[in-house]
Amino acid sequence: MKEQETVFLNSKLVCNSSKTIQPNILLRTGVFTPIGRRSKANYVSIDLSNEFRNLELCQQEGYDDVSIKGVKLSVETDFKIWCGIILSFSELGGLSNKITLKFSQFAAYCGYPSKRFDKNLRRQIGDSLGRIQSQSLSFQRKNAVKGVHTGLLAKAVFDEVEDIVILVADESLWDLYQLDYQVLVSIKVLKQLPRAEVAQCLYLYFVSLPEKPYPISFERLKIRLQLRTTNKEANRLITKGIQKLENIGFMIGQFIKKNGKNYYLIEKRYSKLKDVPSHRPIERYFLCPEQKLIRDENFVHICKK
Repeated sequence: MKEQETVFLNSKLVCNSSKTIQPNILLRTGVFTPIGRRSKANYVSIDLSNEFRNLELCQQEGYDDVSIKGVKLSVETDFKIWCGIILSFSELGGLSNKITLKFSQFAAYCGYPSKRFDKNLRRQIGDSLGRIQSQSLSFQRKNAVKGVHTGLLAKAVFDEVEDIVILVADESLWDLYQLDYQVLVSIKVLKQLPRAEVAQCLYLYFVSLPEKPYPISFERLKIRLQLRTTNKEANRLITKGIQKLENIGFMIGQFIKKNGKNYYLIEKRYSKLKDVPSHRPIERYFLCPEQKLIRDENFVHICKK
């Protein structure tokens, strides 16, 4: 498939199979999280009131209580399928909120190579469409009766006999993909993190942050990843995930510790992966009360104003 540029055309989202434009709100929330191959997809409920406040539906109807409920969606599989859904509508959904396409075309939009187009992949995609369609979005006014209940998809059909995929979107949520500022998510980056769901989720979160973000606490990252584990194990998983992102050349930064809590300070992110040493040593810094960065290795002090 020839790669094309990602553009906006008459306010219509146009993407390609290499990069997809995702709404900042979905990336910074816990909609897509690490699950693991042996873990059960638990039922979760996430408050999106603050993140969805700028949606046209919320603005027009005054909805200030928004939540999404359903089984946990994995970043390893379900996020790929969600990207395929967005690409499908961007290419074929200009005239209708219902589109029909061949399985091979949809699988390609999801980033899968043609050699993977087998019975097992068809089952995976069919199951994932079911999980995504089952997500329940609720829009309500606090202390009021009025509300709307819909989903990320209004309907999803996978016909194994005809080998087609049918997708139906809720037209009232079109602007979910056209918020104030969008972020480019490179599928190629995620491909370099196979079976590394923590690193993939961290990438989706870090790529959505503004330029020169403040140090990010591990507590915030644990919430974003929805890790149900001890703090020690969560810190280990997060540190390992950040190291993977540094090793593939996505970013460079510093590990910081203040008042016994762990933080990560992003120094630079690269839109194109940068060559870095395969094993970059961890540098832990400590914030003293004067907000100076103090590195504990070799007692070297580094001041940062």
